[in-house]
Amino acid sequence: MLHDLASAWLRNLGGKPCFRIYGKAKTESDWRVIDIFATHRRDIFSSWPLWRGTCITWTSSVIAVGWDFAGALLNEQIREPASREHPVEVIGGRLHAPGRGPGTVSEVIAHECGHIAQARRLGGLYWLIGAAFTRFREGPRWRNWFENQASETGQFGGIVNGSVCDELMHQLRDL
Repeated sequence: MLHDLASAWLRNLGGKPCFRIYGKAKTESDWRVIDIFATHRRDIFSSWPLWRGTCITWTSSVIAVGWDFAGALLNEQIREPASREHPVEVIGGRLHAPGRGPGTVSEVIAHECGHIAQARRLGGLYWLIGAAFTRFREGPRWRNWFENQASETGQFGGIVNGSVCDELMHQLRDL
C-alpha cells in the first residue's frame, strides 16, 4: 500500500513516463508493467554528482533513469528486442563479474526489475534496506546480498508496445 501511494505521488510529480516495460523476478509467475521515468539529472554528464549516470528503483512500479540511458535502451531493444517469452537476465547473475565486460543496458534494467521484486516483497522496508546496502554494490561478501539478489533474479520482458513517449521518439529520429 505504501508503494502504491509513493508510486502515485511519483507519477503525479513526473508526469507521463518515457516508456513502460515488462519486468519480474524469476520466482514470480506474472509479469508486471513498470513505468520508466527519465530525467536529465540522471544523464551521464549531469551536473548532479550523486544522480549522474544512475538508475534507481523508487517503488515496486517506478524506475528512474537518465534520458541518455532511456535512449540507449530503446536503441538496444530495436536491435535485439526482449520479450516475455525471451526475457533478458543478467548473464552469470552479476553485472560486474570478474572476467566479463560491463553489462548491457537491458541487463541493467533486468537488475532493476530484481529490485522491483524486492520492493514488492519488503514494502516500506525496501527503502531502508536499499539505502543501507546499495552502496556496497555486487560482490562476494554478506553485505552484497541486496545487489546480488537483484542481478540473480531480475527479468526484463521488453518495452510495452505503444508506450514510448514522443520526446524519446524524436531523439531516436535525430540519430
